[in-house]
Amino acid sequence: MSQSAIQADNLRKVYGRSDGDVNALDGVSFAIAAGETVAVTGPSGCGKSTLLSLIAGLDRPTSGGLAVLGQDLGELSEDGLADLRRRHMGFVFQSYHILPTLTVWENVMLPLVPQMGTSLELKGRALHCIERVGLERRIRHLPGELSGGEQQRVGLARALIADPALILADEPTGNLDSESAGIILDLLFELVRDGQRTVLLTTHDRGVAQRCGRELRMRDGRLVADERGK
Repeated sequence: MSQSAIQADNLRKVYGRSDGDVNALDGVSFAIAAGETVAVTGPSGCGKSTLLSLIAGLDRPTSGGLAVLGQDLGELSEDGLADLRRRHMGFVFQSYHILPTLTVWENVMLPLVPQMGTSLELKGRALHCIERVGLERRIRHLPGELSGGEQQRVGLARALIADPALILADEPTGNLDSESAGIILDLLFELVRDGQRTVLLTTHDRGVAQRCGRELRMRDGRLVADERGK
């Protein structure tokens, strides 16, 4: 638990606009240890999504330092960032981001198809992930035949396919009713705990944040509170 999974030092992100610059992140610093479950909270526009994008290596900061899983992101090329995401990160999205023309099995395999094709090894790995989220009876169904909660379970299984050290989740329960949200959170925390993974999620939901071990609260691009769970 002592190893750092994420280290942000005076992180700033400025977007230039015709009507003036926007400070999306303004001097944000924190460290997250491997194995922690952390919620990033705050009102819309506070910088949550920008922070997640920088940690994922999908955007670069204007200034400051950012290390993820022992890698200084500022020293990595775009190919290096893509390789870090592919090998060591899993992603869960509010709107699921699963392809409507692919089955559950095919959607879960998708992140590793460029490296492994549709090999028996990959199919077996996908089946294992699908079984872990309880969808083995829906394996050949299309997303349109699934409920919202089931679609998000597909998203969880896909996030696990590469056995990632870090899971980044952007409002993972935002489109779900309370019962489905509870099931997804139970699964997410169980899967993180079993694999000793680190999870960083954004949420507007106080109940979701309270289930995490730690909360980073943001406002106007700044970190205004860093609180441990009770």
